[in-house]
Amino acid sequence: MGAHARLGAICASVVALLAAHGASAQPAPAAAASADGGAKPPTDEQPGAEILPTLTPTGELPSALALRLPGLTDGILQQRARELDAVLRDAAQDLGLSVELADTAHDSASFASESQLVKRAIDRDHWVVSPRLEIDGDKWLLRIIVVPAGSNIALSRVELVDPADLHVRAVVMLRDLVLAGRGKAPKSAQPRMEEEGEAEAVRPHGKRARSEGRAILAVNAAVLGGFVGYSLQKSGGSDDARLTYPLLALGTGIGVGASLIVAEEWNVGVGDAWYLSAGTVWPTAGGLLLARGRNVQPESDRYTWGLVSGLGGLTLASISLSYRGMGDAGAAIAHSGGVLGMGFGAGTELLVRGTTSTTPYEGMGYGAIGGVVVAGAIARQFDHGSVSRVLMVDVGTGLGALSVAAVASPLLIGEDVGEARQRAWVASTMGGAVLGGAMAWWITADSSPKAHASNPFRYGRPEAGVIAVSRARNGTSAPAFGIGWSGIF
Repeated sequence: MGAHARLGAICASVVALLAAHGASAQPAPAAAASADGGAKPPTDEQPGAEILPTLTPTGELPSALALRLPGLTDGILQQRARELDAVLRDAAQDLGLSVELADTAHDSASFASESQLVKRAIDRDHWVVSPRLEIDGDKWLLRIIVVPAGSNIALSRVELVDPADLHVRAVVMLRDLVLAGRGKAPKSAQPRMEEEGEAEAVRPHGKRARSEGRAILAVNAAVLGGFVGYSLQKSGGSDDARLTYPLLALGTGIGVGASLIVAEEWNVGVGDAWYLSAGTVWPTAGGLLLARGRNVQPESDRYTWGLVSGLGGLTLASISLSYRGMGDAGAAIAHSGGVLGMGFGAGTELLVRGTTSTTPYEGMGYGAIGGVVVAGAIARQFDHGSVSRVLMVDVGTGLGALSVAAVASPLLIGEDVGEARQRAWVASTMGGAVLGGAMAWWITADSSPKAHASNPFRYGRPEAGVIAVSRARNGTSAPAFGIGWSGIF
């Protein structure tokens, strides 16, 4: 686990400990006890604790998969499971437990049933913690089982958490289970401020902070306001520097002031602010590119095109947000639509013209405007997805286009490079972009059983790299590289 994840784990542990000594929290909505006995009375001196490796699935959702350790084919699930192991070890130490090295001979999933965990806690007289993790749609299903030292009761807690809150929620869940095992379970009658959002800012009077996207909105409004002031001067045909800077300052100040008023009146989240940014930046760029491609004269009128396009995009984005807020992933999709639309718009113009020697300003303008409008509408359906997946699809699209463009570059070399060969190169580059984006979307698909059943590509995916290891007679080993196909058939 990297330095940032370790720092997040330490901070989450500190938050949990402070909350444990402050206001009590109500018990988890999905907590259960199993076995048929009672726990031993708590003692001041706590024995050691054993944190078992994270297993999957949790057992809360119907699944034909047996309990197991996440493997390489599980992708992000294996990485999160390893991070969760380290987070829980640190949290257990912060809770006053002496973490012992687990017995690797008994760490397999066959020894992780609740009856086996209870037997382990009684035989060794120490705490046993067994976390379980699986993906459920766009969230993580987390289950933690804790057996107090010498007890024949297994305490269990289950929560459906956001990916960004996984470490924090794991620490809080472990804390509550340890408190329950010590006979100090939180009372449900008292408020649970820390349960309602450790990952969110909290005001002194106990309410959640509003408008977390205030700073992002202010920066984008300042840039837009400055552009409005500059455009007004250019549209008037003036180049006087004595007007330029005052108008820039005036526009920037009005933009910042308006954004602060909006953030005070409405709850503007981070995703909302970036969605408004996409609705302003890409239409503005598209308007300027369209004016350049159409050779609008006088040139001072081109700023009016950008200004009108940007204000129109801001209006559409505001209307969209008036119905429902936007998540971070939806905002990323909107920005991605502007970037990809600009690229495919440029390629379309080059295909029509049959030459790559001119800059496709007009196609880029139409693409930027159309791409962000279409992506903004699509984002309404995927506003709770993964930002990382959106970025990976963008990266895959770019790499696919560059790779195919490099392979097809001989089409542009020679004396007889005509329109047909140039169109073939542009078409192949655009096809590579589509193929690269589709592959990135496929590879980063949700691997949970629920999503797997509805995935049209559920019968496997390609893999490349080390597929086996060969051993020589002298005992040396060498990796065998190749490609393969893996999945559930």
